[in-house]
Amino acid sequence: MTRITALLLAGLLAACGSSQTPGGGLNAPKAWPASGPGEDPPPAPAPIEAVLGQLDLLPALLPPAVATTLFDPVAAGVTIRDLTDPALVAFTVRATLAQLQDGSRLAQVYHWYGHPAYNHAVAQVPVHFKNRHGTTLYGEIVLPRRGLVPPAAGPFPVILVLEGVNTNLAMYRWWHQVFADAGYLVFAFDFSGQGHSEDEAVGDPGDNVHDAQDALDYLLGASPVAGTLDRQRIGVVGHSMGAIASLALQAVEPRIRAAVAAAPISEGSAPFDANPVPVMIQTGDHDGPVAPIPFVNPAVVRPVYEKLQGDRAFIVAEASSHAQHTNYALLPTSSWGLELAGRYSLAWMDYHLRGDRVALDILRTPHPHLSYLWDSEVRIGPDSVVMRGNGALP
Repeated sequence: MTRITALLLAGLLAACGSSQTPGGGLNAPKAWPASGPGEDPPPAPAPIEAVLGQLDLLPALLPPAVATTLFDPVAAGVTIRDLTDPALVAFTVRATLAQLQDGSRLAQVYHWYGHPAYNHAVAQVPVHFKNRHGTTLYGEIVLPRRGLVPPAAGPFPVILVLEGVNTNLAMYRWWHQVFADAGYLVFAFDFSGQGHSEDEAVGDPGDNVHDAQDALDYLLGASPVAGTLDRQRIGVVGHSMGAIASLALQAVEPRIRAAVAAAPISEGSAPFDANPVPVMIQTGDHDGPVAPIPFVNPAVVRPVYEKLQGDRAFIVAEASSHAQHTNYALLPTSSWGLELAGRYSLAWMDYHLRGDRVALDILRTPHPHLSYLWDSEVRIGPDSVVMRGNGALP
């Protein structure tokens, strides 16, 4: 075989998707691109750091039992998260001060420094790419198993993560960790006008579905990990505005094979005319897009679920607010919210993307902190399982 013939053959195999063969294929890199943890905020000015050093006294001044009574009396004093953790209070103060000087979009409130417990639990590769309108978007490729598994062990299933309105991808690193530690390659990015991405270029309408499709184009085509990916096993998860975008995306994007939409607000805010793939809806007892709506919101979200066909699931977390799916510190929501959301979203993808039968058992087993006021439901094929949690009362 001549060298020219060999090159032509290699090009033909690549065009036919040889990078999807077991072991990563001909296009798999020999090593992962350089990665690192999420960004922590810099120290605060010295006088403030001196005060932050005294925050270990906080639990004595405001015991968790007192905090839950003051801040969350509606759920029997059990649904507080982070408010009395001195390290997280100090982290948030540093992040908020840094936000005043680091170019953050102050009108969007939330800083982009994530959460210390999750910043250091991911191996991420920062990237920039342009959407179809020329706006530069910021993204983070999160390597499977923190980059300790070699690229040749692929091809790896993919999870695309879509963020909420006025947020940033750092607020969802807990979700990135859940999937990456389970062997998925995760790609999260900031929508145009959010986080580290640019404001919309001239002529860019800010269409989130288009941004998501352009992100997939970049990941599968021009990214440094394109040769390691399994194009037949791609899922999307999203929260709030990202949940709405996930529902719209799965209806029009044939590369998506399963979806999880967390807190999609209401039927009116989540229009889609088809669901060709399995979809899970997640919400909480006290979900609400602006402020908690105690006990009511599952009824608002349920019509979104009722529109679905085929395999579908409706998961309601006990006493969880709209902040349940973020790792932003100091937002009151259930202390078990992330664990419950991660358990069911991972099982959904494991079953529908990997065919894992153990995941099916997880989906059909009620977590003790599912809502005890509202039904959760999982429908796989002809079988439907209705579940509720254990409840707060003995």
